Amino acid sequence: MKKDKNKRLILLLLLIAIVSVCIAVWALCSKETPVILAPDRVPEQESNVEKIEDDADKKNEAPENGGAVSLTFSKDVSINLADKTVDLYFANPQRSTHDVVLQIIIRDNLIAQSGTISPGNKMSEVELTDNAAKILSKGSYDGKFVVHYYDIESGEKAVLNTEIPINVKVN
Repeated sequence: MKKDKNKRLILLLLLIAIVSVCIAVWALCSKETPVILAPDRVPEQESNVEKIEDDADKKNEAPENGGAVSLTFSKDVSINLADKTVDLYFANPQRSTHDVVLQIIIRDNLIAQSGTISPGNKMSEVELTDNAAKILSKGSYDGKFVVHYYDIESGEKAVLNTEIPINVKVN
């Protein structure tokens, strides 16, 4: 009788272990990559932009129903967790024919997103998203700028976007 009780207990524990492993494997395999959305219409002007000094370039020539873009940036980005800010250099020179919105992505997580950066403007700081400070820790990360382009006149999002690898240091 005691032997039967021990066998039942072992079988029950084995069954619990098998179910636990199955649930863990299912949870890991069903994890979806988050979708990072850019606005469909150009958002409000970014508050942290400033005019680019000595940027007297003429607009690039663009074919009808086309466009021309020009970007200036630094691949080195620094995040200050205490201030919840990102220090960077990103410029949309005057010769560009599109407004842009800049996103900073690390491991499929949206870390920061600017408002509209119009041609002739640059920015050196943007705020972290609320979730970013919770998921980042001090150290270095591989990240990317994702640049979304918007028609200056209509505000509609262009089909084009650009991804630029960056080096992110979190302090």
